[in-house]
Amino acid sequence: MNTWISGQIILPTLEAMLRRRTFKYFKEMMQSQWLSETQLEEIQLAKLRELIGVALNNTTRYAELAGVDKSWRPESLEDLKKLPLLDKQTISKYREQLVNRSVAGGPKLYNTGGSSGTPLIFYFDKRRQACDKAARMRTHSWWAVEPGQKEAYIWGSPVELSKQDHAKKFRDWITNELLLSAFDLSEKNIGWYVEKLTRFGPASIFGYPSSIALLCKLARKAGLDLSNIGVKVVFSTAEVLYEHQKETISESFGRVPVVNGYGSREGGFISHECPEGAMHITSENLIVEFIKDGVPVKAGENGEIVITHLDNHAMPFIRYRTGDIGQAGNAKCPCGRGLEVMEVLRGRTTDFIIAPDGRWVHGLALIYIVRAIPGVGEYQIVQNDVDSISVRIVPDDSFPHGGERLIEKGFAQRLGAQVKVTVEQSDRIIPDKSGKYRYIISQVAKEKEALL
Repeated sequence: MNTWISGQIILPTLEAMLRRRTFKYFKEMMQSQWLSETQLEEIQLAKLRELIGVALNNTTRYAELAGVDKSWRPESLEDLKKLPLLDKQTISKYREQLVNRSVAGGPKLYNTGGSSGTPLIFYFDKRRQACDKAARMRTHSWWAVEPGQKEAYIWGSPVELSKQDHAKKFRDWITNELLLSAFDLSEKNIGWYVEKLTRFGPASIFGYPSSIALLCKLARKAGLDLSNIGVKVVFSTAEVLYEHQKETISESFGRVPVVNGYGSREGGFISHECPEGAMHITSENLIVEFIKDGVPVKAGENGEIVITHLDNHAMPFIRYRTGDIGQAGNAKCPCGRGLEVMEVLRGRTTDFIIAPDGRWVHGLALIYIVRAIPGVGEYQIVQNDVDSISVRIVPDDSFPHGGERLIEKGFAQRLGAQVKVTVEQSDRIIPDKSGKYRYIISQVAKEKEALL
């Protein structure tokens, strides 16, 4: 599809049909990024006051959790610290009492399905969807990628992958998007992936850094050239972007920039890298705090990333603990934007499992299966040889009878019936020597990667 038609006619029309004001927000954000810190704080405070009013008066539980009168409103951004921190457990426990059912367009139910921690089911609305998409469009423009330009997704959400019917393919064509599964890369089919990318000719690639780096390694081993596709920039998301991955991806596509982004389904589009190398917070939509032992840390000190999404009126993500670690920036970015700066020190990371037919199966393909089962809290997937998988789970009382069989069946569908799957119940998952939890452990993938 012609880039101008797609970006200036098709995309705005589709967003309008979905009753999302995405392009209005995009236009506003293209201007507000140049405001001063003080001016952006004024926007934040106005939105925060509105959000607090909605949370206190349009939900049945938040006023009780917050411990304030329903008429209370913050007088300054500092007043946000008077409210309690929220975590996944609290939101899960009181989910139906924290939803605002009167939100415009109605609340939409969503399951995070991410790569670490405990799964979270929550509500969001059209306003938040539009704001997050507008923020993403803005950061793409920082790298000379405008709405309507071709973009390939190396992705793996079961929601997106399950919708690959004719209607979805037609929509992808008119919006200049190509979705390739991050779950099925192998030496056997790498030629197909490269051919699809070459024929499509994307200006940008968006997806998991682990999968994009793997695609590059497999292409290189097969003697396939990615540098002539025409990619201008690669956008990394959903996982930690390591330097060795960045170098592999950049070199493979012709020394293009590989750009870091940080966000989550529940947290939204939190921050993104600009051409000067700074991670800018989407300050118009979010307030980001860095907390240690319940107390804010100084700029440059490590703290848990706590977010308040100012544009999700369906459910109050107010002082929500992400579980990730970061730092507030202590210097202005040379790019001149007034958006706050942060550094993400630890985000979500996912490894691969090797199927008997040689496919590199992204860990999320299996994590989605485990986390679709009610009552699974912590979990760990271990592969010591190509024909067997051990799944360790910490279930609660809602774990269904026969839940183990559902996991075994799901893994067999993804990896092949010949793989022996053993599900073990436990009271806890033991962290590794560094103190961190690894959700996928594959000695097979580790050994095979050394050969690429």
